[in-house]
Amino acid sequence: MNDPYSILGVSRGASDSEIKQAYRTKAKQHHPDKGGDSKLFAEINNAYDQIKDASARQNFENSQFGPSNFQQSHSPFEMNFGTNFDDVFNQMFGDRVRRPHRQQHVNITYYVELEDVFNCVEKLVNITMPDGQSKPIKLKIPRGISDGSQVRYAGMAPGGQDLVVEFKLKPNREYQIDEYNLIKKIDISLYDAMLGADKIINTLDKRNIKLHIKAGTQSGTKLRIPESGLPRKNLPNADLLIEIKVKIPKLQETDLNKTLNQILSENAK
Repeated sequence: MNDPYSILGVSRGASDSEIKQAYRTKAKQHHPDKGGDSKLFAEINNAYDQIKDASARQNFENSQFGPSNFQQSHSPFEMNFGTNFDDVFNQMFGDRVRRPHRQQHVNITYYVELEDVFNCVEKLVNITMPDGQSKPIKLKIPRGISDGSQVRYAGMAPGGQDLVVEFKLKPNREYQIDEYNLIKKIDISLYDAMLGADKIINTLDKRNIKLHIKAGTQSGTKLRIPESGLPRKNLPNADLLIEIKVKIPKLQETDLNKTLNQILSENAK
């Protein structure tokens, strides 16, 4: 038969606060979440339940069966070894007891190519923590992200926490971004701007699209190729905008005796 005073390591004349402190120390030491023995933890809880205050001690001392009866008493924590360790002690002692929390998630910044965002590819990424833990993961770029978007991947950090990824888009020489629309600038000659022309446009998804430029098109005009921009969540792709830049030829003194048709033809390419 176990004696609750012996289990908690206190004398029979201990005060409520001394018993509570002894219980708190023992329970922290032997809690199953901390690697302790579940049977011993149950005994510690039962012991505290029997002598936690004057009324409980009086009942224990007057019990017909004496110290043996406390083994039949069940602390409210006895069957809750899966409960969060902080929750158990907060129930007993309020906010006075604190336990360091494991970080709930890990934040990283990941720089991606525009083509990878467009194609929603899966990338193999090695995540390394300050403590040396590392983990290779397959990071699926979701549809609809933009520069600065944050995406949570449950349980994918090296320690099993959630991984929160902030996506940053690398600069692209060929395209500018306007929200989800892509802007691509092309230079055309004054000849093509005045008389009209067809141009082949290469898109991010490797298509070759013939774009007709009407006669009289002005520099700065934007022509739209629908659904050839970045992916949007639950929506079709945004658009690709082709911005026309007209190259104005620089005339030499010898050009003054030429016809306009000759000048345009010489600068057509």
